[in-house]
Amino acid sequence: MGNEGSSTMMCPASKMASLIGRPRDHARDEAIHQAALAVLSEVGYDRTTVEAIAQRAQVGKATIYRRFKNKEEILMSAMRDHAACTLPQIDTGNLRDDLIKLITEHVKLLKGPEGELMMSLLAIAHRDPELGKLLNQKSPIEADQESAEIFDRAIARGEISAKANIAFLSEVVPSIITQRIFITHQPVNQKFIEQLVDDVLIPALKK
Repeated sequence: MGNEGSSTMMCPASKMASLIGRPRDHARDEAIHQAALAVLSEVGYDRTTVEAIAQRAQVGKATIYRRFKNKEEILMSAMRDHAACTLPQIDTGNLRDDLIKLITEHVKLLKGPEGELMMSLLAIAHRDPELGKLLNQKSPIEADQESAEIFDRAIARGEISAKANIAFLSEVVPSIITQRIFITHQPVNQKFIEQLVDDVLIPALKK
């Protein structure tokens, strides 16, 4: 499975509290996330079980099931929380520069441990319908509060319409990026990101 275990750097409890918005022991959430990624790295997806995660996290299975339905939800939660905490605050004052910065930061994530984990899970999703559903729920460009705030500010400034099809673009753009990084191994550099924003995103958002 590679070095997925290095994804275990999680948010501080206070940060997680604001992201998740649920009144519970966030230190325990973090322990469960770290345990899940460690077990996944050691034994692979098929042999990763809720029982093994509970044992590694030193919590009861009931504690896990109060938070998560299954191991798929645990792994997705761990990956998304780490990605959300890694993404810095972005506010350049205009949509174009915000999008360039946003995509640049997401590319950094995809080229790191989170990207390796995501691609490993994508490879398994074709035989695990539950995992496939979770992976399709949110795309990298729209999965966090920072992205939503960028689009909200752009609408308030009148740069794009409130009717802009952000959901559609949030599927198309990550597909292009992941295709280049993981399949064709083409560069996703500053020039490409700027071209993607100028020739695809901005024109589509202004329609």
